[in-house]
Amino acid sequence: MYGTDLSCFDESILSKSLQTRRTETSSGTVDDYCEYLSEHQEEADTLSRSLQNAHSEFFRNPLTFALLESLVLPSLLMERQGAEKGGIRIWSAGCAAGEEAYSIAILLSERAMASEQPVPYQIFATDISEDELAHAKIGEYDAAKVQNVRLKHLHTYFHSHGDTYTVIPRLRDHIDFSRYDLLDEHSSSPPTSIYGNFDLIICANLLFYYRPEVRQYILNKLHRSLVPGGYLVTGEAEREMVEQANDIYPVFRPAAVYRKSSRTNIKT
Repeated sequence: MYGTDLSCFDESILSKSLQTRRTETSSGTVDDYCEYLSEHQEEADTLSRSLQNAHSEFFRNPLTFALLESLVLPSLLMERQGAEKGGIRIWSAGCAAGEEAYSIAILLSERAMASEQPVPYQIFATDISEDELAHAKIGEYDAAKVQNVRLKHLHTYFHSHGDTYTVIPRLRDHIDFSRYDLLDEHSSSPPTSIYGNFDLIICANLLFYYRPEVRQYILNKLHRSLVPGGYLVTGEAEREMVEQANDIYPVFRPAAVYRKSSRTNIKT
C-alpha cells in the first residue's frame, strides 16, 4: 500500500512490532490494525521505524572492544605500517547515531597519537535512517550516552557544554556518514567507499532482525566486502548465525569477532 516490503523481517520481530503498534493504536484485531494502517500514513511510517534497529552505545560490548583494542586494531596497524601499504578501511554497517563508529575512531586516534608513523584510517559509517545519520554527523550526545566512555577519552575527544558532549572535529574528519541499504541488490558496498575492500566490518545486533535467507544475503555481502584476512564483528546474539558461514572463523570464541580466510567460496 505504501511501498514498504516487510517480508524481509524475522517473523517473531515482526509479530512483536505489530503487537506493540496494535496496543498503541487501540486496534483490537489484526484486521482492525490493517484498516487503521490503510487510513493513516503516519502509522505506516511508525511501524517501519519500529523495525529499524536504532539502538547503539559507545563501546557497547566491553569484551568485543577489549579484543579490538588489544588485538585486532594493533594487528591491522602493524600490517599497514609504512605509507606504501595504504591506510585502514573500516565499515560500520547500521551505525545508528554514530556511537560505534566514533568508538572505533577513538581507539585508532589514540594509537595514532602514540605512534611515530601513524597509519591513516577511514571509517565508512552507514545506516538506512536519515534521522539517525543526521544525529551522527553532528556527534552530539547527552551525559547518559557517554557513560561507557573512559574519562581520558571524554576529555580528549569531546567538547562538553553542561550535560552535552560533542565529538571534536578532528575525530569526525575520519568518518564518512552516508545512507545505505544493506538489502540493496545493485551494490556490494557503500557507494562512498567506491570499491569496498574493508579491513574491518562491524555489523552488530542487526542480523537477527531478518529472516534466515536475508541474513545470509547480508553475510555474503559483508564477506565479499572484506579483504582476505579481514575482520567481521557482529552481536553476541548473532554468533550462531555467523559461525554457520564458510571461510570465516572466530578470533576469540567468547567474543563475536571473526576473521575471513583466504578461500573465496561462500554459502548462497
